[in-house]
Amino acid sequence: MMSNRSKTILLFFVDLFILMFSLTIVICVRKMGIPSPRYFLNHYQLFSMIFPFWLLMYFIEGLYTLKTYNPANLPISLMRSTLFGVITSFIIIYFLQQDGLAPKTNLILLAFLSFPLMFWWRSFFFTYFSKDSRLRETLLIGSCETLELVNHEIKNKPHLGYKIIGTYSDEQTDKLVIPPETGLIAIERNMTKDQDLYRRIFSLLGSGVEIIDLAKFAEQISGKIPLRSIDESWFIDYCGHQESKSYDFLKRIIDCVTAILLLILLIPLAFIVLPVLLIIHGRPIFFSQKRTGTNNVPFILYKLRTMVIDAEKNGAQWATPKDARVTPLGSLLRKTRIDELPQLINIIKGEMSLVGPRPERPEIIESQLAPSIPYYSLRHLVKPGVTGWAQVTFRYGFSQEDSKEKLQYDLFYVKNRSLWLDILVLIKTTKTVFTGAGQ
Repeated sequence: MMSNRSKTILLFFVDLFILMFSLTIVICVRKMGIPSPRYFLNHYQLFSMIFPFWLLMYFIEGLYTLKTYNPANLPISLMRSTLFGVITSFIIIYFLQQDGLAPKTNLILLAFLSFPLMFWWRSFFFTYFSKDSRLRETLLIGSCETLELVNHEIKNKPHLGYKIIGTYSDEQTDKLVIPPETGLIAIERNMTKDQDLYRRIFSLLGSGVEIIDLAKFAEQISGKIPLRSIDESWFIDYCGHQESKSYDFLKRIIDCVTAILLLILLIPLAFIVLPVLLIIHGRPIFFSQKRTGTNNVPFILYKLRTMVIDAEKNGAQWATPKDARVTPLGSLLRKTRIDELPQLINIIKGEMSLVGPRPERPEIIESQLAPSIPYYSLRHLVKPGVTGWAQVTFRYGFSQEDSKEKLQYDLFYVKNRSLWLDILVLIKTTKTVFTGAGQ
């Protein structure tokens, strides 16, 4: 069975081949035959600087993040990424014209040819790796909530390579039957308290059957940590030690340098946005609010005001879809994330990071979230961020249930935080900004 990392590598190199192949076909068709080697070389040199941006657009669209990508979105994802690839290419061609070479027509024809080829290839990929003969027979043992989550993920993403042949909840373990074709058993760590079940599963070690913690399996296929499948020992195993001091130090340097550079670069934007806000919204332009930070220590978060004055005169409340308190201009600021830019000050002060769980209000945590959502306060083990894994993976939260869902993504970030994951989140944030998703 091919690993999902190998599948991602395969996708990347075939995508690159399709782009090069499409370019070659376009050149030959337009020249009515095989042109001179010099003509080929000029085009290949120019497009070798263009194609990485196309591949980056595919990456931003999530086409290489198999565990969080839904194949049902393939047409719109390819269309959007191809469009942005073309726009980026025109900019590159404008600045990097070589020997009068400006292949704008070739670029358009390349997009029209590569799009159907990409669509066919990806459709074949998802179909090929979803066939029963290439799926690993998987047995699930755990709580009903986690079983439902895993079932849903595997049903929507069969290309990940798993086929569920049995599920057993807490009350059904006495009826457990392990078929001989079983290749993987994912069992919830809480289930090991059943000693008879534990010994039975343990006896399979060395038989060729892989045995994995159900929370870890759900994490691998969904990008989130199911709350029902973890306990205090999970946090001790994965979050109780600090071996990331070098990462934290490097991240702090990157945060500060990036925040300072952005503040300098955004000065021209400030001269446009702030007067407009003053004219339309009046005073105050800025909005400050107490939020919960690292280790549950409160701090003051800064934003541009997007709601009417006295929006919470009746007390703290959830934002809702099409919230009447949000002004038309405020809605635009929220969709483009411009209202978050003052948080660069919070980053410089060390209260926030570029990437991390979004900070919540202490009164909402104390009154609504912490009492009803287990382990909620443990999302504060790391510094809150302007953007985060939950923000680029899940929609904007409007309720306690949404907060519970986002917590599972936040815990994934707490467990797996790294510079690579931070870069992935920042890249995906660009899609959120340009598409207005997450609101």
